[in-house]
Amino acid sequence: MIDPSSVPSLRWGIYGTGWISEEFATSMMRFTNQQIVSIASRTPGRAEEFASKIGMPGFDDSYESLAAREDIDAVYIATRPSGHLEHALIAINAGKHVLIEKPISMTPDDARAIFSAAKAKGVFAMEAMWNRYLPQASIVRQIKEQGLLGEPRLILLDFCQDHAGIAARWVPGGSSAMYDMGVYPVAFSIEHLGYPSKIRALGRLAESGVEAEVTAIFDYEDGARMIFTLSALNHAPHHATISGTEGIIEYMTPFVVPSGISLSKTGFNTEQVSWQDKSPQQGHQGLAYEGTAFASYVSAGLSESPIHPHEESVKALEIIAEILKQIGAKTI
Repeated sequence: MIDPSSVPSLRWGIYGTGWISEEFATSMMRFTNQQIVSIASRTPGRAEEFASKIGMPGFDDSYESLAAREDIDAVYIATRPSGHLEHALIAINAGKHVLIEKPISMTPDDARAIFSAAKAKGVFAMEAMWNRYLPQASIVRQIKEQGLLGEPRLILLDFCQDHAGIAARWVPGGSSAMYDMGVYPVAFSIEHLGYPSKIRALGRLAESGVEAEVTAIFDYEDGARMIFTLSALNHAPHHATISGTEGIIEYMTPFVVPSGISLSKTGFNTEQVSWQDKSPQQGHQGLAYEGTAFASYVSAGLSESPIHPHEESVKALEIIAEILKQIGAKTI
């Protein structure tokens, strides 16, 4: 893991005043040496209210005015995914580095446009796939590098939360279940198995025509497979298991927050070695890890995250689009 004191202290602005912005800001203030300087919202009064609530030094009345500030180095974009392209370009064109909440955009073309603009302006752009930067993710990478997993052959995932009362989840072209929740298992499969050669999906649609539940199978050229179940109607533990030729990694639930893992040899009922994350950065306070990583990459002059390259963000959106096409979900 990267020591927060070993990276430069960037001056951050935030777009959007939702709950994820609060988790990001407070986690950065508690667990890093990053500076949270200002927040902006297009809803009158919201930015000032947010800044006062968590003790931020200032706020801005528009995304443009925040991006124009000379005391801002980077912008965390936590607005609705449908606005990510517009909002990212405001910050990028003003010369700011950008950390953009997942999904980075609603379409592969929009994602490519964001990354192309960042490259042209010489700034750093990263999708906020925060679970890639958690301690358990680092341990899993070490297990794989040491050959203890062997070749990954099967991934099983569940991501189920009752979002019946969240209006945005049921609006076509907004932030439906596959974009908000399904991006996690898709990105997870890409990380550990690469890009599938075949996708098979079935689902259940809501009255609005958007996806309510999805089960998908990804097949790979080498015979590996990933199976995941997504539901926006029911709560269930967020399981994740990677079965390899030499070992089995099982994540403690939920796998997308600081939790823990176990490793066992292949076979039935073999002995497990477990590690549990007992740090104070629990729940979404684990967002601080990606902030520290972001600052480290900026300092190193990188153009993209070494553990979540731009191509993977684009490919995840292509896979999501294919799943939605197969189940006949309404997207616009």
